[in-house]
Amino acid sequence: MKRNITIFCALLCTSLAFGQGKYGKVLNSKKLALSYKTVKPVDKDDYYQQYYWLVKAEQLKTYPHLADIKPVVLYNFVKKVNPQNPTKKLDDRGKELRHTAELSLDQYFKNKNFQNNQVLLLNLETYVDPSQGEYFTKVDAEKIKQLVPKEFFGFTSLNKKTHEETNYYLWVDKKNDKFKIVDIIPNEKENAKFYASVKQYLPKYKFEKKYMPTVKKGSKADKTDKDFFYIMPFEQNKDNIEYKTEDFETYILSQVKREGEAWIGVEKPRK
Repeated sequence: MKRNITIFCALLCTSLAFGQGKYGKVLNSKKLALSYKTVKPVDKDDYYQQYYWLVKAEQLKTYPHLADIKPVVLYNFVKKVNPQNPTKKLDDRGKELRHTAELSLDQYFKNKNFQNNQVLLLNLETYVDPSQGEYFTKVDAEKIKQLVPKEFFGFTSLNKKTHEETNYYLWVDKKNDKFKIVDIIPNEKENAKFYASVKQYLPKYKFEKKYMPTVKKGSKADKTDKDFFYIMPFEQNKDNIEYKTEDFETYILSQVKREGEAWIGVEKPRK
């Protein structure tokens, strides 16, 4: 997708087919590491990439505010933020760096010296993206925000090469035991009525993509409202809107605020 803030609206659930490549079904880094002696040279790309994904996901899981998220969700999140970069796609310099990193990694894995080893992790990062390209990112777990406790999270990914930050959003749909990594900005083609409403009240309004929004749940006392997420973009002393969604696919404009004026409700009363 073209918007920087967009992230992969593919459904993630516990029943999905895990991973790609030969080692995609191994979801424990220690178990994968101990199988090193059976790895063939031709499978190194898949092997070290899978180990990287697992280590990063397990690091996120250690933080208290992510404790309720199932490991498979964090694993798929890491995969989306850091897609695989096969050797055949690298330039000569990238291939050389990957080869050097591989020699170091091989020594650690042969000697089973792979726990809490910063040098190993540095070589692992060099291996999975030696060119430090578009996927060379870092997500700090301590900066992950619970926008709605245990249900909706905001992540900021930093590209170490360009220093560009990108926001990602993870929705935990506990009701249906499903998970989505979603875009909080409505798709314009699929929400024409929503955009028409925004234009009607605020003709010059533009979405702010750099900052994370304020998100809250609907009233628990109202069965018709309790499953909605209310989203308010970064609050400034300018035109602003609040809108709601149940599924992060269809959106409804709830209220608007013109610069210097009070909020006004614009949603039509439910019948």
